[in-house]
Amino acid sequence: MLSLSLIDSGLVLARRRGDDSEILTETPGVAILDDTATLTGADALQRMRLNPLFAHSNFWRALSVEPLVRPSPLARTTADIAFAQAQALLSQYKSEGESEGVLLAVPAGYSREQLSLLLGVVNETGVRVAGLVDAALTAASLQPAPARVLHLDIELHQALLTILEHSGAALKRSQYEIALRHGVLDLQQTWMQFIAAQFVRKTRFDPLHEAGAEQRLFDQLPAWLKSLGDAERITLSMQFGDRALEIELERAQFIAAAEPHYGELLRLVQGSRVAGLPIELRVSERIAALPGLLERLGSLRDCAIQVLPRGAAALGALQYAAAIQRPADALALVYQLPTPRADSARESMDAESTPAALRPTHVLFNGRAWRVSERPLVIGWSVDSGARALNLPAASPGISRSHCTLVRRNGAVIVEDHSTYGSYINDERVAGRTVLTVGDRLRLGSPGVTLELIQLVNDDGAPAD
Repeated sequence: MLSLSLIDSGLVLARRRGDDSEILTETPGVAILDDTATLTGADALQRMRLNPLFAHSNFWRALSVEPLVRPSPLARTTADIAFAQAQALLSQYKSEGESEGVLLAVPAGYSREQLSLLLGVVNETGVRVAGLVDAALTAASLQPAPARVLHLDIELHQALLTILEHSGAALKRSQYEIALRHGVLDLQQTWMQFIAAQFVRKTRFDPLHEAGAEQRLFDQLPAWLKSLGDAERITLSMQFGDRALEIELERAQFIAAAEPHYGELLRLVQGSRVAGLPIELRVSERIAALPGLLERLGSLRDCAIQVLPRGAAALGALQYAAAIQRPADALALVYQLPTPRADSARESMDAESTPAALRPTHVLFNGRAWRVSERPLVIGWSVDSGARALNLPAASPGISRSHCTLVRRNGAVIVEDHSTYGSYINDERVAGRTVLTVGDRLRLGSPGVTLELIQLVNDDGAPAD
């Protein structure tokens, strides 16, 4: 059985024989078109900066049958280019693919029409598609996953965060978010411009002044970035005519140059946090290879990071092949897999009481304080009669009739959300319920209204319970 991961920053073809799985090849989703051939993968990468008008790097994501702006006799659409690369990848293993087929691990964001076209492209190579599955799902499912896990990967032109949650005995994709213009090629361009500026400042040589030098810089960049994994300072050398020019740069400078991209990746992760729960984050080896990014992600509060092995999406597809395979006339993208659950050690704070100094006694809205006690306080714009209520203005946007409840239970103050629009603690969405502490801001809906959790004290400084 074969599997092909279609993450275009590194398409991975893997194979399973018996109980053993192996990666057969990995190649970037890039191509160079000319009148006699369609170059793909590493061969095309070595000419991308030399022939930019004939270079293509988004054909897997922009898969369609619309005519290219600059077609060639051999490729007139992005589907033609994708076919050329799929054929190059699968031709050597065609006999295996004909008998058992290939599983496609597809990143989130493809339309139904694109998935249908993808099936046609791969089937046209002579290798039968045996199943389609979400790539983040298979990558994160290589090992047991907690109740909620985030998967972060980076493609050529975008970053992709996928939220996976256990439902019953299965792990399923629940949401995803794409950050355009924060992909591998965007980061590389940022670093190339930074390096070029340093060469100009220190040697008067501009590596971006002509295509040959730009291609050499592009080719050397991956090795330089790799060396920054365990070095705080590196020497960069480039040939200019008969001279070898060198500059010395620090790891911190590369990290600072990438801050616009790193900041967006942190925003993706932080924006998917659930209030009261730690972040369980699984990242691809491509994310882990970016200098300083793991440290930045690790700085997020309560963030546990696991780096997945190379080719995790393709290997995971093979591991769960039995749950992914479908008859040819019933192929559909698989969004959930029977993955064992590994509970986080700190999935909920409910079992713990809050220290007295951090336990709110009141909730503050529009200058007025409501006491929080064992008797539930229901907040909304039309709370049922008989309930203890904090009634909000009826015209408040994004507020449900009975939006949420505050209650003191087992030595902790808890918010339980029942709304359509969501409740947020310090801009982190509440999933079901979570514990509150003094100083928390409770936002109801979007834009909604904001309330503050406060503690009133007696003359001796003790909480006024």
